[in-house]
Amino acid sequence: MATMPRLTVSSATDPYGSSAAYWDRLHIGPNSATLVSFFADLAPVGGHALEIGPGTGRMTLAVARRMAGLHCLEPSSAMRAVLLTKLAGEPGMRDRVTVIDGTAPDFRFDRRFDYIYLAAVFEDVPPEARRPLFAGLAEHLAPGGVLAMDMVHDEAVPDHPEREVRSARQGECHYILSSAVWPLGPDLAGVRRVYRTYYHDTLVATETVECEYHLHRPADVLADLRAAGLTAVGGSAVTDEVTPLDDKGTLIARHEN
Repeated sequence: MATMPRLTVSSATDPYGSSAAYWDRLHIGPNSATLVSFFADLAPVGGHALEIGPGTGRMTLAVARRMAGLHCLEPSSAMRAVLLTKLAGEPGMRDRVTVIDGTAPDFRFDRRFDYIYLAAVFEDVPPEARRPLFAGLAEHLAPGGVLAMDMVHDEAVPDHPEREVRSARQGECHYILSSAVWPLGPDLAGVRRVYRTYYHDTLVATETVECEYHLHRPADVLADLRAAGLTAVGGSAVTDEVTPLDDKGTLIARHEN
């Protein structure tokens, strides 16, 4: 057998560009199904929804099955490609799901939505961008509409050396995700993710991604929601209820106007 080349890639402009192909295998944790249900169960049957940062569509398909229409705003071309490939296998969603290249809060639609959600997105949002983001979401949320998110909690800034997170096999290839995290500030960490591909026992590719991880404290998020005219009504970030998703920092808000 010919020797396979080793490839090393680093991405600074699109932290998801080189990892999109591995995402569903290496980034889906044990509580994934419960988290998907959390967002899907809030979707009003027959309504219209907006998803900010759908990625590869882990939440998208479950939510879309309940909706008359779903708009998805995703800035990563690699993530969009995976999502659109999944949707191609769902002919019944062809007229219901719209995938758009765009970022929040720099977006404008000529409509309002019954439901807006951000699933596993907040880590990419700097704290100073929260108020503009919430203001833009409030403008697009129908009166009585629901906004849902996760990653709102008072956890300590993570700090650990590189360690293996998850692994998966496909045919004769073995994929391993490792990550290291280090503090950069009181609510900010640096993250290095390393994706290694082995063919049999030979390392044939290494892809490294570095990005920032922003933490969002409940008190700060609640204040910014109120400034946008949104009222928190539930979720583990604002209640004492013990659920399997406590560590996810879920939050539900409503547009009362």
